[in-house]
Order: sequence, then structure tokens, then C-alpha cells
Amino acid sequence: MKPRLSVVVPSYLPDPVLLRKLYDSLQAQDFTDFELLIVDDGSPDLSAYDFPEDARARLIRQEKNAGPAAARNRGAAEARSDHLFFTDTDCELAGGTLAAASAALQKDDILSGNTRTAVKTRIGRAIALLGFPGGGILGFDRVWRVDKDGYTRSFSSCNLAVTRERFFALGGFDESFPLPGGEDTVLAAQACAAGFRIRYVPEMLVYHVEKSTLGSFFRWQLIRGRGNWHIKKRLPSVGGYLRLRVWTFSNSLKAAGILYAVPVLLLIVISVVLQVTGMILEKRRMKKDGSP
Repeated sequence: MKPRLSVVVPSYLPDPVLLRKLYDSLQAQDFTDFELLIVDDGSPDLSAYDFPEDARARLIRQEKNAGPAAARNRGAAEARSDHLFFTDTDCELAGGTLAAASAALQKDDILSGNTRTAVKTRIGRAIALLGFPGGGILGFDRVWRVDKDGYTRSFSSCNLAVTRERFFALGGFDESFPLPGGEDTVLAAQACAAGFRIRYVPEMLVYHVEKSTLGSFFRWQLIRGRGNWHIKKRLPSVGGYLRLRVWTFSNSLKAAGILYAVPVLLLIVISVVLQVTGMILEKRRMKKDGSP
């Protein structure tokens, strides 16, 4: 009998501690009728996957590193369930997440959950107040707008549930996307453009590891800027994005309070500068490579 839900996790040289935390959070789910497909994307070392045997778990090996989009698509293709749940190796699921996903997929084909950053450091808290990774400590609905009927226009690949039929009807994740991030934005936009609705399910709660150093934050913002250039190339319109980010950052400052207001404001400015820089650098790189 096929499981009611297939959990797909792309992986490349994962941190074994974080991977074990993800696995333990899956073991602790209220909902147990699922399979786990970890798709290793060509890691030269597989020692991180040394976790207890579970008949529900499968390790799928990609021979060559092709990026997380290709790994997710491979997992979806080998899934035995009609319902898919995507998350990442640096995440943990709250106890009722899979139960909420399975129940909501009976009514809606695409679900976006609430992703929050598990902060442990002051730097991590300041960065998470920007609303990222995932929803930071603001929550998804303070980073992306949710309408009065409970629908949104975006999702994160670390907390996404979708019917297998709808996923492949949309073509899956864009495997030509050259960066680890942004392909979920493109897929969500394509879903909305095709007339499909994305239901926001706050009970699908995933905790994302924090960005705990300024160096990791800087590198991440440059990558996001590079990714934004490719998003603009793939989507005919990104209208309203600037207004959305102004709204998000206003939520950041409201949540920051007196103690974090100045650091958060500085991080917002740095974020904008680095993302613009990343876009410029990627445009130059692509032009140098002869790409249109």
C-alpha cells in the first residue's frame, strides 16, 4: 500500500547534526503514514547519512551534482504517494506539520506553510528579524501577504506541500536555475500565472536554522541578488515586489523593538546594497559567458 505522503529532501554534504535533527523531528510526527526520500546530490562523502534504519526511509543517489531543483524533481519522480512534502536538511518540523499537510491536500493542491527561524544568537535574531530565512522570526504571513480567504502567492521549498499531479503539470522545479535559491519563487509565480491557488497553512510549521554570522549573511545576500537576476529573466513581471519588501521591512522594524531597531535598520540597508550588487555581478558574469 502506498503511503499518504512522500517527504522529499534534497541533500548535498549535509551537516550530520542538522540532518539528525530533521530525522528526529520526522520520527516525532503525529502523522506516521509517510515515506522519506533523501536525494543525495552527488556528495563525495555519504557518512552523514548514518541514521537508524527506518523502513519508511530511502536514500536516493544522484551520480552528479545537479543542484537542489534536480534533486527535488528526482525525489518527486520516485515518490510512491500522490501527495508530496518538500523540506531541507537544515530544518526541523513541528509535531503536527505532516498531519496538517495531509489534511489540507484533500482540499487544495498547493500548500505553503509557516517557516520560522530557530534563533540562538543575537546576530541570528537580528538577521531573522528581516523575515528570512523562511519567515525569520516574523512568520511567513509577515513576509508574504495572505489574503482574507487564506491564499498567498508564494511558497518556500523548505515547507511546501503539493499534489504530485499538480507538481508535474507545472513542470517541477526549474533545473536550469544556476543557484541554490529562487527556483521556488519561479515555480510559485508559474502556478499563480496558470490560475492555481496557493493555500497558506500555518499549522505546517517548519523551523529553519539561523544565519549566525555576518559573513554568512553577506554571502547569502549576494547569492539572493544573483538569484534575483535570474528570477527577473524567467518571469515576465515581478510587479509589486518592491512594495512587498517595503511592507516586510516595516514589519521587521515594528518587531525589532528598541534593542534591535538600529541593527535591523543597518541590516536592511546592507541587504539592499548587497542584493543590488549581486544582480549587477551576475548580469556581468552572464554577459561575459555569452548568455542572453
